[in-house]
Amino acid sequence: MSTLRKFATPLTIGTFLIVGITGTFWYFHIVTDLGRWLHEIIGLAMMAVVVFHVVLNWRPFKLYFKRPIALVLILASVAVTGYAFVGVGETEGAGGPPNFAAFSAFSDESLTTLGPIFDTTGEILVTRLTDAGYSGVSPTSTIADVAGSNVRAQMTAFSALAVDGSGFGGQARGAAARD
Repeated sequence: MSTLRKFATPLTIGTFLIVGITGTFWYFHIVTDLGRWLHEIIGLAMMAVVVFHVVLNWRPFKLYFKRPIALVLILASVAVTGYAFVGVGETEGAGGPPNFAAFSAFSDESLTTLGPIFDTTGEILVTRLTDAGYSGVSPTSTIADVAGSNVRAQMTAFSALAVDGSGFGGQARGAAARD
């Protein structure tokens, strides 16, 4: 058992550092594919390492349940985590990644209404969607009509609306030309 104890704390510290550092970078939108992968996979590994650490140090660990402050902090952590995932207080359609919010907000607008956002007309947007393989599209169609309720499918349909793949036709090209 002493050999296992040699690894429990260093593994806990190491996985915490990786998850903490990558999480901090991710918070500030400085994330790479490797950073995201490390955060997610090492985060899962950290859960196993923490369980391993608690099992190896069970006697000292259970003393925390006798200390009121420690017990309150542990229970508060569990409550906050649970609250984050039960959706209490969220409105209909809320939740999910924030970058999906715009797609959800515009998914029920007709192509005619969306035309000015893409610096074009609803008829041209119909042509773009038809060229991208969508069928039964008209100027009164919405992205939800065309792609369904799945937000990722709606994002794909929105991408088909953009001439340059940026998501917003002329405005994006104009901004790029100014830079």
